[in-house]
Amino acid sequence: MDWLADFPPGVLLLVVFLVVAVESLGVPLPGETVLIGATLLAASSGLSPVFVAAAAAGGAILGDSIGYWIGKRYGRRLLSVLNRRFPKHVGPKRLGAAVHLMRRWGPWAVFVGRFIAVLRIFSGPLAGMFRMTYPHFLVANAAGGIAWASLVVTVVTVLGSAATEFLHRFSWAALALAGAAAVVIAVVVVFRIRRRAAQPAADRAPVSMTEAELDELLSPSGSVPATTDADARMDTPTTRTASSAPVRTDLRAAISVVLTPLRWALRTTPATTAFVTVFVALGVVTGGLWRPIDQAAWYPAFAYGVPSLEAGRWWTVLTGMFITADPLAYLVAIVGAAVFGGWVEVRFGTLRASVIFVTGHLVGILGALGAALALARLDWPWAQSLVTTLDVGPSCGILACVATATAFMRSPYRLRWRLLLLSWVSIALLYVGKIDDLEHFITTVVFVIAARLLLGEHRSTPRPTMRDWRLFAVSGLLVIGAVQLLVTLVPLDGPLGSTTLTQGSILDVGVDTVAILVIANWLRRGHRWAWWAAMVLTVGNLLVTLALIALAWLAQVPLVASTIWISASVLWVGQAVVLVLSRHAFRVAANQTRRRLPGAIGPGARRARARAAQLLREHGGGPLAASAIRPENRVFVTADGGHAVAYQQHAGVALALGEPIGDPGGAVAAVSAFATAAEQEGLTPAVFATRDARIMPEGWRVSPLGRDLVLDLSGADASEPAGPDDATGAAGADPTTSILLPARELPWELRSQIRALSSVWVSDRHVPELGLTVGSSIDAPDGDDQEPTAAVRVSVVTDAAGAVLAAVSWLPIPGAGGTVHGWALDAVRRALPKDDAGRTAGAGTASGEQTSRAVERALTDACRRFSSEGASLVSFAASGLAQDGTEPDGVAVRTMAGIAHRVDPLIGFAEIADVAERLGATAVPLFLACREDADQPRVAYAAAAGFLTGIRLRDLPGLSGSLLAR
Repeated sequence: MDWLADFPPGVLLLVVFLVVAVESLGVPLPGETVLIGATLLAASSGLSPVFVAAAAAGGAILGDSIGYWIGKRYGRRLLSVLNRRFPKHVGPKRLGAAVHLMRRWGPWAVFVGRFIAVLRIFSGPLAGMFRMTYPHFLVANAAGGIAWASLVVTVVTVLGSAATEFLHRFSWAALALAGAAAVVIAVVVVFRIRRRAAQPAADRAPVSMTEAELDELLSPSGSVPATTDADARMDTPTTRTASSAPVRTDLRAAISVVLTPLRWALRTTPATTAFVTVFVALGVVTGGLWRPIDQAAWYPAFAYGVPSLEAGRWWTVLTGMFITADPLAYLVAIVGAAVFGGWVEVRFGTLRASVIFVTGHLVGILGALGAALALARLDWPWAQSLVTTLDVGPSCGILACVATATAFMRSPYRLRWRLLLLSWVSIALLYVGKIDDLEHFITTVVFVIAARLLLGEHRSTPRPTMRDWRLFAVSGLLVIGAVQLLVTLVPLDGPLGSTTLTQGSILDVGVDTVAILVIANWLRRGHRWAWWAAMVLTVGNLLVTLALIALAWLAQVPLVASTIWISASVLWVGQAVVLVLSRHAFRVAANQTRRRLPGAIGPGARRARARAAQLLREHGGGPLAASAIRPENRVFVTADGGHAVAYQQHAGVALALGEPIGDPGGAVAAVSAFATAAEQEGLTPAVFATRDARIMPEGWRVSPLGRDLVLDLSGADASEPAGPDDATGAAGADPTTSILLPARELPWELRSQIRALSSVWVSDRHVPELGLTVGSSIDAPDGDDQEPTAAVRVSVVTDAAGAVLAAVSWLPIPGAGGTVHGWALDAVRRALPKDDAGRTAGAGTASGEQTSRAVERALTDACRRFSSEGASLVSFAASGLAQDGTEPDGVAVRTMAGIAHRVDPLIGFAEIADVAERLGATAVPLFLACREDADQPRVAYAAAAGFLTGIRLRDLPGLSGSLLAR
């Protein structure tokens, strides 16, 4: 805690407040250690310890309160997922008991948990998750925070520096007692349950709870429902077989049940269990669990580093992995080794897991020592300090296990975890630059790269989705802002020098922080102007750094005051690379006052969209009308305001989508006005996926594009509509469940599975993401307030375990007077076929026949539901990609056929057509129109750019020639 001495009294109190608050949120920070250090500094600097205690108490109360609300807001999602995955262990009865215990004894748990290591981190989120009433929580939280802060400050003030070891010993001892008490309570509870289970009663089958039941169970009223549908299903008697063994009710059997996880760990993860046991035992023997040990006389005999190797202590490379120098590092290492080391051992076996762990440790340690020796010869002060440093800990082996585990994660988490790991070790090396940071960097880079070779992974490199690119761009900005704020509070000394702030750098950090906060949210939504603003901010910071370097070189002065800019410039270079690579993911224009056609009324596109929406309410529209006012589309409004044309602009082409919105009698004039306005702006006009070739200007080249399949519901048989709660087919023959809900009302676990399916198809199977007439409404973020996605409905089919087999999104077809005339199929997501899933099993896989049946059920159930609601028609293929089997006419139509071929494994055009025809749908031809044949290549590229994000001109021949290749 020596870095605390650099702060003035006011900043010191702020640091205590923030660290304790963030720790109470659920983040494992050394809050108690910071409080002890601040109290010791306050005694020597004249600052009253009362203020330190008040800052810590205020941080504890605020952090726990925020953690409470986080648990209350997102805990239900976690419980719902756990209930679906583990209904036997997280069923209605056990959840009800947990809620009851939390509401009865929760305040005492919150109060006592503040004094116990680890428990203080999770008490707030757990209280919110199990719906403890906030007044009770606030009283217990405030009492515990004030008592804890007062006790720590008092003990430190009285005992001085000796209080550090005493308090850490007390926290760990309290944790051990709490663990022992938990085991005893578990034995008693299991004993009582098994006694009751031995009494004659009907067997109970584990079931999962519905969303309504879980909401009722976690209702703030404080009453646990006496009976629920889940309870009723659980109480359904089943036949007990004659061979059923009697339930043992003795105490030994209860202890055996409680210790079952330990026996499982010893059986399946013996190496991990042995390492953690030895690690904890040495922590107790050496005292490393409650005090730093880097100053002990025996420390050099166990620690590895260049001095140890030069002294001939070669064994330290191995002995150093069994201890750590800091109590907080012990906690992190225990959790990391148990979780990631255990996962790797379960997944790959004891021998391979041990090899991965030890190899990662040796690669990190020896690689860092070799790099430090090589760089020290360059007279680099940072490297010269590394060759004199000793280190201990198993962190390199743990990071090797983490990097190995990422190779078998499903998309999109595989790529995200890898980038998170690489970003973390890179920033730590850049700003902190200790020997362990260099070790972590080398281990992570080597094992991320070599994971596929080491483990026989033959999966192709994952490709980021549009959502991933936006996430990377936003995360990069936020990380840069957070790092700059961190070094503002805590000056660091990294490889490039000290990050001590000057007046100019403080102004730079302030400007960057404000700009990032303004840009981030709009960048997350994919707005083009936000991308340009982020690029300007990035390039501006790089230019400032280059100017400072040039000035220092010309004036022959050192760059000490500019080190913070130079360190940050490394991050800005990475951000620039991400922005350039992700430029295709930012197409949403907030206000298209520039480059708009002359027919747009008012000051910009907002009024044009408002006029288009008004025309839709007055006159209705076709199947593509609902997507006309998507954020990525532009809107042209005729001079009289009577018609609107939705279009996209790519490669100098104004590509209109469908028919004009407005009175059908004026469609011909509206298309002519659109074409004239486009030509006046130097654009090539074209119309995509129109149903009426007669509205095209005279002399235009009109090519058959494909067909739409339209089901007339007015004559369909809707005598047995399928409601949203239809659970199964006939008498249990179909174990799937089908629901149809507005997209905004989808449960979080279903929405997350659908997004995961999208990422798996795009990343692993390289199926392109579509745009233009096929939207991403099925993957829309929760917080987006976009008009087109507000009325989207999603039909989801899940299996008996709750895994999504198929999801189909539907857009409303507006009718006159603001009614919904029908529904148009927008996007399809399906589980990966098992025979093609390979190592992605668990990422949404099923047999091909099962997914086909799921898609068919999603379509048919949705049609029955729409019919029962009074809809007139359903459009199955309005996108213009579904082919009618005829030879494509022209390069533009061949390009669309090539795109359809690439996405057919995901969408299944033939399968949808088969279902639609069996339901009685009729074919409606679609056309693509342009001025002449010479426009076809340009129109083909514009349509491909609209459908496929990030397409390049050299990719066009491959698409248009793919039919010939087949």
